[in-house]
Amino acid sequence: MDMVDIESIFTKANVLLWYAKRKSVKANKGEAMSKRFIYTILAFCVTFSLAEAKEYSVSQIYDQMCSHCHGKNAEGNPEKKGPALNKMSKSELAYALFDLKANGSQSSGSQNEVMEHNQKKIEAKGMTYHPDDMALYIYTTFNKDAKVEESADGKPYSVSEIYKRMCSKCHGVDGSGNPKKKGPAINNMSKNELEMTLYDLQSEGFQSSGSEHEVMVHNQSKIEEKGMKYHPEDMATYIYFNFNQKAKK
Repeated sequence: MDMVDIESIFTKANVLLWYAKRKSVKANKGEAMSKRFIYTILAFCVTFSLAEAKEYSVSQIYDQMCSHCHGKNAEGNPEKKGPALNKMSKSELAYALFDLKANGSQSSGSQNEVMEHNQKKIEAKGMTYHPDDMALYIYTTFNKDAKVEESADGKPYSVSEIYKRMCSKCHGVDGSGNPKKKGPAINNMSKNELEMTLYDLQSEGFQSSGSEHEVMVHNQSKIEEKGMKYHPEDMATYIYFNFNQKAKK
C-alpha cells in the first residue's frame, strides 16, 4: 500500500472516528460507554474495509497508473511508446477507453496488447472507473482547447466546471476567498485538509457546526441538485494543484 492510499484511508478514518465521538457525547450517561465502544469498533471496521476495497478517484488512477506511459500531463512517453492524450477530444478518449475495457474488441496490434495488459493490472488493484469519467478528466485537465458544455442528460460535470460555476462565487475564482460572502480562502489548504472538508460536506457536515458551516452544507445540496456530483479527492486535487502556490506538482 503506497503513501496516497494510507493518507486517503487516514482521512476517512478521521471522519468516522469524529462521528463516533460526536455520537457518544450525545448518548445518555448509562449508554455512553456502550455506544462509544460500538461506534469506535464500527469506525475501525469500516476503515479496514476501505483499505481492502478503496474507492479510487479518476485523478488517482491516472496519476498512479496511466501517467507512467502517457505522461503526468498526458503529453506522452516516447520511452514507453505511450502516445499523447492531451490533444484528443472527449469522444475519442471515451471510445478508446470503452474499447480498452471491452478487451480491445475494435483494435489489434502489439501496442494495444500492452494497453490491455496494463488495463488488467489497473483492475487487479481495484482501480475501477467509468470510461466517460476518465475521458472527461483527461480532456478537461490536460487538453488546453477543452470546451466543457452543459449537459441536460445527466452526464457528469468536470470538477473545474463545478468549481467555476458554483464554488468560485464564495471562494473566489482562484480560491483566495470572498469576504463579501464570508467565503474563506482555500488556496492555502493542504490536499488532505481539502479532501477531509469535502468528505464532511458530502456527509451533511456531521463533523462541524455553526451558521457558516450550515451555509456550506446548504450550498453543497444545491450543487448536487443541479446534477453536479464529484468525488472529494478529485475536487481537492483540482483546488490544490491549481490554486495553492506551494503545491508540489
